Amino acid sequence: MDIILTGGGTAGHVSPALAVAEEIMQSEPNSRILFIGREDGGENEAVKKARIELKTLKIQGLKRKLTPDNIKRVATALSAERSAREIIRDFKPEIVLGTGGYVCWPVLRAAMRLGIPTAIHESNATPGLTTRLLARKCDLLLLNHKETAEKLKKYNRAVTVGNPLRRAFKKSDRKAARAKIGIREKETFILSVGGSIGAEKLNDTVIEVMEKYSTVESDVKHIHATGKRYFDSLKTSKLAAGYGGCKIIPYVDDMATMLSAADIVISRAGAITLSEIAAVGAPPILIPSPNVSGNHQFNNAKRLADAGAAILIEEKNLTPEMLKSTLIRLKNQKNERKNVAKNISAFYTPDAAKRIKNELKKVLFSKKGSAVQKSAKIKQG
Repeated sequence: MDIILTGGGTAGHVSPALAVAEEIMQSEPNSRILFIGREDGGENEAVKKARIELKTLKIQGLKRKLTPDNIKRVATALSAERSAREIIRDFKPEIVLGTGGYVCWPVLRAAMRLGIPTAIHESNATPGLTTRLLARKCDLLLLNHKETAEKLKKYNRAVTVGNPLRRAFKKSDRKAARAKIGIREKETFILSVGGSIGAEKLNDTVIEVMEKYSTVESDVKHIHATGKRYFDSLKTSKLAAGYGGCKIIPYVDDMATMLSAADIVISRAGAITLSEIAAVGAPPILIPSPNVSGNHQFNNAKRLADAGAAILIEEKNLTPEMLKSTLIRLKNQKNERKNVAKNISAFYTPDAAKRIKNELKKVLFSKKGSAVQKSAKIKQG
């Protein structure tokens, strides 16, 4: 398969594309794969590490207000479409798959204009702007949540496939994971993360809870990832050095091991993060970011909370006291933890990448079949 993948803005948009790329390379090693991202996108580093050919476009996200700056951004987007068209013509893909972020718009638009089959994967419960703008003209819409189709009722080619995770993300044996980190079986291990960049209010709240609760309880171990942006201001603190069985770090290198070892997870509610939590069956306390388009993290978290698969705390209601009381309850109520873990496990789709690849193949087969039929009719005519 010769395919162009595109996505960007966050790692959550790139990770699904890389998971699909891994599946294609594993099952069809002669495939050609190109990734198109945004210029200067930090998330593109993951593409380079995966040894996938990378091209970038100069583009910025659009704001919802009509301003001179936004007009310039529209002009840049139109220019990016022209650049994408040249990249596509040169690469000659059979199909183009977008996995979210504003860089998808010029790439998929260009592919559509060139008559190349296109597909979008939407990982969030609430479809993003790019998905809403392009879904009706795409040949295939791939969804993480089947309920998302209800918000795209005019679209009739939607398939629920789940969120693909990269092969490097494999659930570890709980005992082995805890031994690797140094957690005893009778200890309660809390893992809290605020995303790769970090989140100020979440950081402040969690650190206060660590100082007043986690470090005090002898049977509690707590690791918190602050995000790179915030760690420098905290690296001289006693928690950065490790104190009372607790530690803050800039980011988590081995998320699969950490999640597999965790008794309780405190996290934002990005779609890929939730899929990773579901993959290991870790009971989460979710604090959605309020600073995302369409409030999609809240919708992701609410869907899980309504199914008894997560505890939801909105950031506007978040206080150290509330978080502490929630942790104490989950620590003491093991049956509740088990039920939440069981419920969130039901949201994991282990073969999502394979499903996506197969759906893409169906589109190609259908298109080729239509072309053959059209050619036969012309000859008969």
